Amino acid sequence: MEQIEQQLLDWLNDHVNETVVLEKQELDDLDTIHFNLESVDYRNAEAVIDEYLGSALILRGSGSTLNGDNELVPLPQHNYEIAVAGLHIESIRKDKVELKTDRAKYALSLT
Repeated sequence: MEQIEQQLLDWLNDHVNETVVLEKQELDDLDTIHFNLESVDYRNAEAVIDEYLGSALILRGSGSTLNGDNELVPLPQHNYEIAVAGLHIESIRKDKVELKTDRAKYALSLT
């Protein structure tokens, strides 16, 4: 695991049993997710059989997302993945992390 990935993992572990708001900007799409973080795991791409699964941080817990009508809708699974390919932390503070990956920009903050 890279040092940057470890920094993000440490920040997330510091906020287990808290609600984290994840904003993900991918192309012209912005998703906002309220996630009750229970635990965090790291998936190493070298340890999986499926070639399409890259290294990622797996957030475990429950969450909901804002739909087009501005209503909170439960996530279909009890986990959320942040792919770490090309991970770069733009800023990290006690209550907020801003980062970029090869696929998206994220802002993680506490409620």
